[in-house]
Amino acid sequence: MGDDLKIWFGIVRSLAAENGAVRVNLTSKPQEEGGLSTRARVLALGADQVTTIEEPGVRDLGTRLRQGDDVDVLAIQRQTRLVGRCRVIAHVRHNLSETVRVDAVQLSPPTKVFSGQLRDFYRVPISAGIEVFPVLLKIDPQDQATLQRARLASLDVEKSHRARLVNISSGGMGLAIVIEKSVHPVFGLDAACDLHAQLPTLEKPLDLKARIVHTDKLDNGDLYLGMSFIFEDPAWQKQVEDQLQRLSVWLQRQMLKKERQD
Repeated sequence: MGDDLKIWFGIVRSLAAENGAVRVNLTSKPQEEGGLSTRARVLALGADQVTTIEEPGVRDLGTRLRQGDDVDVLAIQRQTRLVGRCRVIAHVRHNLSETVRVDAVQLSPPTKVFSGQLRDFYRVPISAGIEVFPVLLKIDPQDQATLQRARLASLDVEKSHRARLVNISSGGMGLAIVIEKSVHPVFGLDAACDLHAQLPTLEKPLDLKARIVHTDKLDNGDLYLGMSFIFEDPAWQKQVEDQLQRLSVWLQRQMLKKERQD
């Protein structure tokens, strides 16, 4: 068994134990050609290396998974993103408890595992000594799933949270947010957020939409959020990317100056 395959199984096993989810899409309908991708909860990883996931809804995936369909299963743990290419082998009913059963799909072990990294832009870290205003982060009012999780966690959905900028690129940013452990799941994978960022070299603050693509717990207890920007207007996207590319160059120059001083 290759190293990537072992790691993929390790992540899936952890997700099954933590009631976590993977992302699934049909290989016959890749996202770059208009296919849909959706989250599916990992229910079990058997001794035979068969993965059982909760069956995705037709609305979420665009179609019902059929026996024999090939699917790409993206498993994420911290900075590691691996895709396993699996095959649907059966539809089953899975027991969550003695009284609760859900529709589920069993997947074969991957025939191929490859990187699921999505980063297309170089991210510049924000070095110590470079003053940057906190970024204000708020749940996107159109993200009903995240709003529901927030309400269940008694989190004020109208509140803006202050986050420390850890790194930034033209396509996204990394934020560290101080938040109670009990509501960490609110800011989980795929949560959509509104961001208000007042950044060096920019004349005006940026108001952007972004989606959480990975999370991690930092050593000091803060929650790290890897954010990918969401753009609906190509002209606005180009404008923002140009501004953030100039900011990235400025940040790199500041870091070089600091290194020379040290």
